[in-house]
Amino acid sequence: MIMLEDSLRSMFSERVESPPLINDPASVAIRRGRAARRRRAAASSVAVALALVVTVGGIVSLRDISTPGGGGREGSWIAFNGQPEPTPTNPAVEPQPTIDTGIGLDLWAGNRLWTMDGRTLPLTGVGTVSRIYRVPTGWVYGGAAGVRFLRPDGSSISLSGNDDRWVLSSGGDQLAFVIDTVLYVARVSSSGLAVRTMTPVPAGITPVAFLDQQVVIAEKSRGFDLVTQNSVHQANWNNKITEVYGSPNGKTLVGRVPGADVEQPCLAELRASDTGLVVARTGTCALDLTRDTAGGRITPDGGWVAERRADDIRLVDLTQALAGQDRMVLCPIRTTVRPAWADERTLLAADDRGVVRCGVDGTEKVVPLPSGVTAQWQFVPRLTSNQPAG
Repeated sequence: MIMLEDSLRSMFSERVESPPLINDPASVAIRRGRAARRRRAAASSVAVALALVVTVGGIVSLRDISTPGGGGREGSWIAFNGQPEPTPTNPAVEPQPTIDTGIGLDLWAGNRLWTMDGRTLPLTGVGTVSRIYRVPTGWVYGGAAGVRFLRPDGSSISLSGNDDRWVLSSGGDQLAFVIDTVLYVARVSSSGLAVRTMTPVPAGITPVAFLDQQVVIAEKSRGFDLVTQNSVHQANWNNKITEVYGSPNGKTLVGRVPGADVEQPCLAELRASDTGLVVARTGTCALDLTRDTAGGRITPDGGWVAERRADDIRLVDLTQALAGQDRMVLCPIRTTVRPAWADERTLLAADDRGVVRCGVDGTEKVVPLPSGVTAQWQFVPRLTSNQPAG
């Protein structure tokens, strides 16, 4: 063993005294191996960083936003949960053939959506769906368990949690919602919410419409008022206004006020003022616009309003009605669903024949329902740049 150890010492001494050439094959291989290890380490660091970014971006929620102590506050454009949730909240949607239904709007019943191009998509994550709107990049729907955004591929993301007090802007790109005693206004996209403002408000209020840079709020015992974004709410309740239907142009609202005859409330144009929401002018007082106030009542351009009666529907020229004059077209059907406007000239209703398209020019066309549509279905109002939500 002593001789072997002496031989090894001698060999190593010679190696140290005579270092290998810098470009000999062994050195080249060693250098290449070290470089590969450095590249792998760098790639691993980048992957870990990206994973952290994705993880952090996916867990941002409304609970992470502190409630301001007073006044409105401009948010930091905080993105809410840009990742779709896993199954079963977002079950895979099987590819289906594109078939134009010819109706002009999507349909929904229970927790399913039938699109105009012939697909069926699930509406999950909010309990029983109570409202749904078609917006430019998908659908916004809600129920007692919250509000969600449904993408065209069938995946969905949460927008806000367990509260059914919310309203969309006329273009479907802004959402006003209440949690406890804070009114939030946020941008809506297929990636989620970006909160813009947070304003403390009285308990028990509900947002009902957007009016330019303000949000109309309602409280059962006090009436209607305005909340100006980025400002402290100054109470100016108006209990003379009995209904607010929406803002066809974003600058004024259409609503209802009491008339001289208690049985015949009047159509009214409403506007914002220093003293809150006020009546700009009063129009026709013979319309019954109290039924089915959930969406689709006014055309996207604000030109017509639908009055659903027991045995028919009257299409009323809104401009003329606000001027106190009557100009209307009769849609002579007893509709079994809430009417909704497909566009500026066509109201959709339904009877035992199927969907009925009633034009403001007096025309009428029946379109059959898509196969598989279940009972208790309704139209999905479409929000465009001038379409009110309600």
